[in-house]
Amino acid sequence: MAFDPSEIRILRLLAKEWDFSGPPGILDISRIVAALDQAPSDTFDALQRLFKNGLVDMNELENAAFLTPAGYAAAE
Repeated sequence: MAFDPSEIRILRLLAKEWDFSGPPGILDISRIVAALDQAPSDTFDALQRLFKNGLVDMNELENAAFLTPAGYAAAE
C-alpha cells in the first residue's frame, strides 16, 4: 500500500507516541494537527483515509486518533 506524505507523517507521529507511551499511541486530533507542518484540512483528509483503510482508529467522540496494530506495522 502506498501512502501520501500526509499519511506517512501521521503514521510516524502516532508510532512515536506508541513507542513512548505504549499501545495504542493515542493523541488528540488537535495535537496531531499542531505537530504536523501541513494544512489542517490535509491532516483531517489523511486521517479519514487511514481510518477507512483500518490503520488508524478514533475514540467515540472522534477527537482522538490512535494506531491499529496494522497501522503500527505500516509505520515501520
